[in-house]
Amino acid sequence: MHTTRESPFGNRIDCDCGRVHQITPDLVVHHDSALSDLPDTLTRLGVEKPVAVLMDERTRAAAGDTVADRLAAAGWEPACLLVPDPEDGGSPVCDDHTLKATEETLPRAATLVAVGSGVISDLTKWLAFQRNLPFVVVATAASMNGYASANVAPTIEGVKSIVRARPPRAVVATPDVLAAAPYVLTTAGLGDILAKSVSSADWKLNHLVYGDYHCERAVTLIADIEPLYLDHPAALRAREPRALAALFDGLLLTGAAMTMAESSSPASGGEHLVSHTLDMMSALDGHPHDLHGRQVGIGTVLASEVYRRVLEIESPRPQPAAANVDRPFWGRLAGEVAGHYAKKRERLGILQQTLSNPDRWAELRQALAPHLRAPERLKTCLREAGAAHQAEDLGIDRGRLRDALLHGHELRARVTVLDLAWMMGILPDAAEELVATWA
Repeated sequence: MHTTRESPFGNRIDCDCGRVHQITPDLVVHHDSALSDLPDTLTRLGVEKPVAVLMDERTRAAAGDTVADRLAAAGWEPACLLVPDPEDGGSPVCDDHTLKATEETLPRAATLVAVGSGVISDLTKWLAFQRNLPFVVVATAASMNGYASANVAPTIEGVKSIVRARPPRAVVATPDVLAAAPYVLTTAGLGDILAKSVSSADWKLNHLVYGDYHCERAVTLIADIEPLYLDHPAALRAREPRALAALFDGLLLTGAAMTMAESSSPASGGEHLVSHTLDMMSALDGHPHDLHGRQVGIGTVLASEVYRRVLEIESPRPQPAAANVDRPFWGRLAGEVAGHYAKKRERLGILQQTLSNPDRWAELRQALAPHLRAPERLKTCLREAGAAHQAEDLGIDRGRLRDALLHGHELRARVTVLDLAWMMGILPDAAEELVATWA
């Protein structure tokens, strides 16, 4: 099954933003026989053998054995690398320790094939970049927007980070494998893609205040696809092919937008920082965290409500940003977090000056509002899709989510709606009520 809309992948676009975009991956192969056609896909790409196939225990059962069998039958000499589960249980993670262990066990290969979703895809992308090898991703779930992007989102020295690598040469998927994935993974994909509204507003904010690069085409890549899942969550819950295909297409195009922008800005804003903070809190105290996209979905609802309250303020009286991070909260990670926050101090000073100018603030309010979706609409979508939409769905209490909302602004050098909320006095006072009302 192919989608009916024209694919931009593999095309060159002379964009109104002034850049020439080469939309990667070169190929997206999404139909019923995509796994059977994988050897032909590799031939079309002009990559070389032998091939190393990376997977974990779950993705091996989903598609890994089939991929290895198809490649072996076609003479591609596949060698399989099973990324092991951590000794303390759970599934593999994408961090500096796992990368090192994978490097040490990687078979001889001229091409890498990742069979999996977020962790396996990112590990392979990171490894391929370091080894200067081409790679292909066989997607096993519509669970995240990183398949088609150049970015890797690992944990390095305990801190959630972004590493710039290269996109895969191709993304391969079959509707039956995506539909058979545990539905919790699909709901993670929904949460990840709903973030686009908040992240687009945050990206526009950084463009207007600091002159950062911005591309309207990258913002609008999923405009015609979004209603197919946002307005029809029950269809996604029923795994209707049209809704699932729209979600997967949207995730791929959002990844392409990040590659076009050469950053995660089109798809990652303040809502993602809530999820990253939850992950890092888990690293500090050992309390389990949920899937990235499920956390992002709830973070998006919260950030959308924060944006609404920010944009309702007609005459802000911005306060200076905090000089440093909350070191007791971050514990052993405080030094790393403080280093990232220090890079943002100059920007926060400029933001305070901008918000103090009534004309500039009026311009910002008018420019940011069209990107946003009402938090009620987002929460309804998540709830009716059977996705995480409240703190207890993540296995945490509201106090823990409140802490993530309060400390997310201390991560990364990019300014987001969370910084606006602190500077305008919405946070910290409203955090308790925000979480009680919306999560």
